[in-house]
Amino acid sequence: MRYIIVTLVGIFYSLCAFAQNQKSQVKKFEFGLYTGVNYNFHAPSFSTSGGGNYTLSSTSMGFHGGGFVDYSLDKTFRLTGRLGIHGMGAELIEDLGNNLLNTLTANITMLEISTGVKFMDLFNDSPAYILTGFEYGSRLTSEYSENLASNPVSSTAYSTIPGTNDRLALYVGAGIPMKAWNYTITPEVTYRKSLGDFSSDLSPWGLDQLRLGVSITLGPSSKISGPPEKTITNAAKVEVGYYDDAGDYRILESGLTVEDIQYSEMYPFVPFVFFGLNSEKPDPALQRTNSGDARGQFSLETLPQDAIEINKRTMDIIGLRMRGNPDATLSLIGSIDGKAESKKGLALRRAENVKSYLTTNYGIDANRIATTSKVLPDVPTAKNLKDGMSENRRVTFKSSHFDILEPITIRGDESRWTKPELIEFRPKDFDSTAVNTWTLNISQAGRSLKDLAGAGTPTPQRWVIRPNELSNSQVPIDYTLSTVNNNGTTSAVNGSIPVDYSSSIKQSVESKPDMVVTKFSLILFDFDRAEISPENAEILKNRVGPVIKGNSVVKIIGYTDRIGAPVYNRSLALQRADATKAILEEKSPDAQYEVAGRGEDVEIFDNGIPTGRVLSRTVQIFVETPRK
Repeated sequence: MRYIIVTLVGIFYSLCAFAQNQKSQVKKFEFGLYTGVNYNFHAPSFSTSGGGNYTLSSTSMGFHGGGFVDYSLDKTFRLTGRLGIHGMGAELIEDLGNNLLNTLTANITMLEISTGVKFMDLFNDSPAYILTGFEYGSRLTSEYSENLASNPVSSTAYSTIPGTNDRLALYVGAGIPMKAWNYTITPEVTYRKSLGDFSSDLSPWGLDQLRLGVSITLGPSSKISGPPEKTITNAAKVEVGYYDDAGDYRILESGLTVEDIQYSEMYPFVPFVFFGLNSEKPDPALQRTNSGDARGQFSLETLPQDAIEINKRTMDIIGLRMRGNPDATLSLIGSIDGKAESKKGLALRRAENVKSYLTTNYGIDANRIATTSKVLPDVPTAKNLKDGMSENRRVTFKSSHFDILEPITIRGDESRWTKPELIEFRPKDFDSTAVNTWTLNISQAGRSLKDLAGAGTPTPQRWVIRPNELSNSQVPIDYTLSTVNNNGTTSAVNGSIPVDYSSSIKQSVESKPDMVVTKFSLILFDFDRAEISPENAEILKNRVGPVIKGNSVVKIIGYTDRIGAPVYNRSLALQRADATKAILEEKSPDAQYEVAGRGEDVEIFDNGIPTGRVLSRTVQIFVETPRK
């Protein structure tokens, strides 16, 4: 309980600190929608008719959502009411020793009606508020299943939880309204204390909640009648730059170059499926598990040209390849983070869950798939860091057949390729105390290419230009950075980037590009390693090597994830590039080679997720071969 209170106070003061530059914009009456996640605290101490005795506290995640109305009595007191639903399911465990467990799985959904008071205008004209009130909950679903170790044939079918009570809870929390995109967005945190047992038959059973959520005010309109807002041109400016092969930032002085090329890319295939904390099912944000797509509809041809999205279908890709290679076998090695996770048998259940997906959705013979478990993977990622721990919660794939885990190649026809392919917009000289919200629009000839938005002072924004995103013309790229200040005025900074489109295609003879550019992004390296495995050495020799000709220019750029010091990571990235060059140069010595190590300086994949960090431990190889 003390930890929860400290967390609430910390979040609340953070909200207050952020609110100091916000002005209160409360209206008499407002309505809107809310949603968020629940962290449920189950405190059981009961026995079931089946013989289970559950006394261990448990936690679970759930979601909540619904609609709200607010009515302001005066500048300090504001009434609030909500109608919605929330989930409070859980898994309760009785540890019998000798790896024997009794498990009660509950599926609970409640209809909630809550009323309360918001205390406004408490923090020096900041919109931050504190709130308190009561919540009444009526069950929508209240089911459970029980698996008893002492009764191997015990039913796992769901039945109604006996004696389910309506729920009355007291809540307290804090929030801060913020203006964004002409709406009021309100992050909010509350703690809800139940005033009774969840079930009169299965009791005592306490069920409290910590909620993190956000609401959006839909009405009434916040527009105020009167003269139109004044739009001014800010004295601030936007600097446009790029990163060279060494990872150093440079001002973009000569504009962008667009060339016609034949483009193909080999996308890395990550042999891991990641899991959430204490979860035995793949993280749905990192791995799709839609069996409806898998049954006769999924194919490699439908995959997007995006490494992150490709590796969200790891299990489907492996299932398809296993079905097409009946002699191949597969090993699934489940692991936990070895620190925050301690559930017995969790690592093996993860592997069994993946096996079940493959056998059920792709008809793979279960005898072809072996499952084992370990506390940590063979090559764990920084096990004492949060990023590393999230990567170690995984199932690792190993196969007797190379085709099962090989990279995925997507080939294109004629494409337009832009250099540099990543540019950065850096706002300069903006008043950090005045800006409320900002938007950055990037367009070409009136066609919107990218829209970015945020709150507070504008920060540097990166834009990765994909093949064919720009038109085949000399039309420049236009950008506008618009800001809305705290006093309601708007400002705009405009600029343009020259575009040089070139093509040596002879239209009267044949329509073919003047250069072949093949890009390879291969996962070659384990965490904090620069050695190339024998399997990846074969990929370099057999997949990359044949593409390199005597007149090719081969550019090899090394990368790392964000874990570790930047200087060390840049050195590690260069070692990876040099190791790759040594193998390719041995097979194709006449080509021209250029190597560089960018490290983490340029984030080529989202390092906020495990898949992105694994993909970042790579080298990118560009083979440019002029057509004769």
